Amino acid sequence: MARPRLVSDDAVLDATRQVLAELGPVKLTLAAVGARVGLAAPTLVQRFGSKRGLLLASAARSPVMVLRAAEEAEARNTSPLATLRDFALTAVAHIKHREELGNGLGFVQLDVADPEFRKHALAHSAAIVDSCARLYRAAQDAGELRPDADLPALARHTLVCFNGALQVWAVNGWGSLSQFLSEQLDLLLAPYLTQD
Repeated sequence: MARPRLVSDDAVLDATRQVLAELGPVKLTLAAVGARVGLAAPTLVQRFGSKRGLLLASAARSPVMVLRAAEEAEARNTSPLATLRDFALTAVAHIKHREELGNGLGFVQLDVADPEFRKHALAHSAAIVDSCARLYRAAQDAGELRPDADLPALARHTLVCFNGALQVWAVNGWGSLSQFLSEQLDLLLAPYLTQD
């Protein structure tokens, strides 16, 4: 009979995200992740096969986390646009230092160069765009957005705004990331609002 796992895969993948932010994918080690959750590196090899397997598992979980974050934001808000803002800002609330984003950009190299990682990156982007499109439809139905707004294009533009804001802030560090992203969302949405 197998021994019960005292540390869940979700806890390991949460630790993986933390270590990625601190070290980036090149410097991340199974030992560093294991130390974060009290597991030996060989235990992680048993579960995930390798460092690559651990990183792929983290990437595969990312779209699910996006959808969960959107649902949690909906539970906290009544306005669809407030939900969208909450959804975006909650995603970056834990980021305090530009280096964390710089380390995360190392993962983008994997997304571009490796087909397995790219598949998960595309699913992550689709989860963001689909969540935004759904919230924009609700905002239009609630009278928060103009009826002639092109919602699929706006949802894609939101992904561009979000990712662009992260990269620009990582280089320039203008204010806090939450403040900077909030300003960019305001500029993006202003032409589509039904009222000031």
